[in-house]
Amino acid sequence: MSISFKIVRDGDSFSCSADNGPKFFVGRKTSYKQRIGLYNIFSGSKLTKLLYDAENYVAEFGFWARFVDPTAGCEGRSFLTLNTYDRAAFTFGFSQFAAHVPDGDFVRYFRDMLALPEAEAYFPGLDLVDGRIVRRTDVGGTVPLETKTDTKALMQYLNPSSDGVEDAEVVAAAKFIHWSTAHRSARLLQIRQMIATYRGFMREADRRKLIDGRPAAQCCVIADILHQGRGTWAEIGAALKSSAPFDKLVAIGAPEWDGRRKQLRAGIAKFPQMRTLHWSSTAKDFV
Repeated sequence: MSISFKIVRDGDSFSCSADNGPKFFVGRKTSYKQRIGLYNIFSGSKLTKLLYDAENYVAEFGFWARFVDPTAGCEGRSFLTLNTYDRAAFTFGFSQFAAHVPDGDFVRYFRDMLALPEAEAYFPGLDLVDGRIVRRTDVGGTVPLETKTDTKALMQYLNPSSDGVEDAEVVAAAKFIHWSTAHRSARLLQIRQMIATYRGFMREADRRKLIDGRPAAQCCVIADILHQGRGTWAEIGAALKSSAPFDKLVAIGAPEWDGRRKQLRAGIAKFPQMRTLHWSSTAKDFV
C-alpha cells in the first residue's frame, strides 16, 4: 500500500506527515537566479539530523567509506540534503546527487531505490523498464522519464517548474527524506552510488596514466575536484607533475572555493590511510 503524505505549511517552511504520523521538516522556500525552490540546510533548520560518518560504514565498504568522507564533510554530511532551486531541478543526499545529468549519479541512485522492496509504497506510479525509470499510465502503458541523453521528464516529475513551490515538489522531497530516514538500505544506496562515482573517477584518472602509485590523499583531492567540477583534467595533470602535487591539487579552484579547500584538506588529514595507501593500476584499487 502506498504511503500518503500530507503537506503542512508554515509561511515559507514546508513539513509533511506520512500516513498521519508525526510531521517532519522538508524545506524552506527560496529564490536563486530567478528560480524558486526548496532548500533545507541552514542555520536553525529543523531537518532531522542524519549525518554520514565513514566509521559507521567501514564494515560494508572498507577504505572506500573513508575515501568519500572528506567530500561528504564539504557537502554537509546530511543524508537528507535537498535543493530544488537551481538548474538541476532536484538535488538530494549527502553528496548532493543532481537530477539533470543523463545516466548521472542521481539517476543511477534513483534506479537503485526503485528496485528496493519499499519502492511501491513511496513511488507507486514509477517502475523500471530495461533498467530505466518510467511512469505508469492510467491505460496500462508506460512513459519514459529518462534516457541516455535526457532527464527533463524526470526533473519535471520531481519538480514541475522553477516558478514556485508546487505540492508535487514538496511531496517528492518528503518521500526521499522519509525513505532515507526510515530505511538504512536507502542510506546505503547513497553511499554505494557515491563510491561508484569515485571509483569511476579513479578509473578515468588511471586510464589517463595519472595516478599509478599515487597516495590516496592526492587521489581524494582529484575526485573532489571532479565531483564539484571546479577544475579540469589539464589542471589536474599539471598539478601532479609539480614538486608539491597535493598542495597544487588542493589549490585548484582558488580563491573562489577557499573554504571548501580548507575543509577538504582537514578531512583528508583525519585518516592515516590517505597517506599510507596508494593507487595500483594492476589491482585497480588502493593497496
